[in-house]
Amino acid sequence: MGVDRIPESGLAPATLVSRIVGEDECVIGADLGGTKIAAGAVDSRGAIILRHEATSPAADGERMVSTLMEMISSSADAARSEGFNVMAVGIGAAGFILHDDGILIESPNIAWSDVPLRRLAAEATSLPAFLDNDANAAAAGEHFAGVCQGVDDFVYLTLGTGIGGGIFINGKIYRGYRGTAAEPGHITIDPEGPLCGCGRKGCLEAMASGTALEREAARLAEENPGSLLLEMTGGDTELITGEMVSAAAERGDPAALGAFTYVASSLGLGIVNLMHLFDPEMVVLGGGVSRSGHLLMDELNKYVADHGIPALTEGTTIALSALGGDAGLVGAAAMAWEGIGGLA
Repeated sequence: MGVDRIPESGLAPATLVSRIVGEDECVIGADLGGTKIAAGAVDSRGAIILRHEATSPAADGERMVSTLMEMISSSADAARSEGFNVMAVGIGAAGFILHDDGILIESPNIAWSDVPLRRLAAEATSLPAFLDNDANAAAAGEHFAGVCQGVDDFVYLTLGTGIGGGIFINGKIYRGYRGTAAEPGHITIDPEGPLCGCGRKGCLEAMASGTALEREAARLAEENPGSLLLEMTGGDTELITGEMVSAAAERGDPAALGAFTYVASSLGLGIVNLMHLFDPEMVVLGGGVSRSGHLLMDELNKYVADHGIPALTEGTTIALSALGGDAGLVGAAAMAWEGIGGLA
């Protein structure tokens, strides 16, 4: 795993700090998803100083933990070698989190459960450590240094292997009674719909995630022998990836466009429900699918206009993440800064 230096340009300044933060101080942020693990050093303005990245060994929980700890330690060592004082560690992990206890209960897409990640990170680094759901972390990243700076009421959806969410109310992450709130991926959209990784049918995650996009594209390609997707995969629809679906849709392939329409309609229903519940100023889309967000936005806005109650949805903006794939890493770092009193 190499270390890439990242220029500071493009990330806006953070909010006021509640203590003096030295220019030589940083924290380590780590973002664990079903596809990749990213860890790196982040300064008090939200700028990434350096990063490590690796493929997630999602089928092996023990390797997930050991890889994470190795990457956190390597990031801290690399930051120190550049002259930085490492202050804390923040982790955003895919799964259901007991926030106050620092424990990952389980994850629908990763083979691990009952993992005390906060304690393990603190022991591995001898630093204060903080843990939250990966989508909560990504939401915190957008609030810290992304599209939601200055926006105190918003819903963040991360669209990747699964669908996660983070909800900000009055400028704070809403975690609920147990700390497991904001799992919009497991809102039921269709009780008779496709099986979700959580074991239930018709969840938003099963119908609007990157996995759902690939599944629907494969189904439609098989029904359309002239589909560009069949040409791209040599006829083997099991090889279809989200990137292929996006590329084919850009070239007007009906199967790929149909898959985006399917995802947009399911996602639109979920967004309408979230707007009706929380009255957010913004709904922000992040994660892998959002990189092709322009293919979704027209359909999403139309769906919300057609199915939302105007008095409850008008004035709410649907926007794409400003931080993209870095939102989770930056947000995990934001949680670490907040945890040690470095953010107002």
